[in-house]
Amino acid sequence: MNYSLKLLHYFAQMKFWYRLFLVVLIATCCGQSVLGSNNNYPIGSRASAMGNASSTFQNVFSNFHNQAGLAAVKGFAAGIAYKNNFLLKETGLKAAAFAIPLKEIGVIGLNVSSYGFDQFSENKFGLAFAKQFGEILSMGIQLDYLQTRFTEPYGSKGLLFGQFGIRGQLTDEFALGVHIYNPTRTSIEKDLNDRVPTILKTGLSYQFNDKLVTVLEIEKDLETKINIKAGAEYGVHEKFDVRFGVNSLQRKVSFGAGINLDDWEIDLASEYHQTLGFVPNMAIRWQINRND
Repeated sequence: MNYSLKLLHYFAQMKFWYRLFLVVLIATCCGQSVLGSNNNYPIGSRASAMGNASSTFQNVFSNFHNQAGLAAVKGFAAGIAYKNNFLLKETGLKAAAFAIPLKEIGVIGLNVSSYGFDQFSENKFGLAFAKQFGEILSMGIQLDYLQTRFTEPYGSKGLLFGQFGIRGQLTDEFALGVHIYNPTRTSIEKDLNDRVPTILKTGLSYQFNDKLVTVLEIEKDLETKINIKAGAEYGVHEKFDVRFGVNSLQRKVSFGAGINLDDWEIDLASEYHQTLGFVPNMAIRWQINRND
């Protein structure tokens, strides 16, 4: 039985309130199908607060956004994140990421994310490598293992696919990022043409001064409409930033803040969907000689 039919079978057995939630989600959220999951979930509260326009970011959570951004990490870094989708623990998203610089060789990235609950879950494990080429260009690749698990008797299924990204620091103020998720269009069920989404992103960032950074990104899932995302970050104080963003396809606004504590940063954010409500999340980053 293919995974979409398994979800439909499970849907029929769910409690009323879970079924109601999924009906609302299917009808209103992003125009996307919940039955074809396995998405490249956005992770990290700094990105979340800025509309998830994050393909030019350079920190440990570049593991999830654009692996080329890892090339700028100069000291060992680690991060953890949690997102509570629409205030339901069953749709919680947990993640952890690491960046390990290897002197002149490049930067190794390790990451893991987990979505779902005891009846259905997705766990993704990633191994990334990024390298800087001169002062302008950096590139990154990642190999992912995705495990989708259903309650018995369906069991679980695992598959491999990849990601690839580039980043260009075109001027001191202006940066460009390009990223593709699952360029091979890896299949879940070949007979039914059921695939892991292939998602292309192109983003820009512009730093007006030491306090203000703006970002803009265009994202295209091959199965959905174009998504335009934008955001800004303003340094109210050298140790405190405020952020906001918008997302056109999902019709969401977002906001948040970051506290800088030397090698640590604590980020808080929330997205707001006009029908489904709030998506609060938080993240903690630690990096030796942190650069952003």
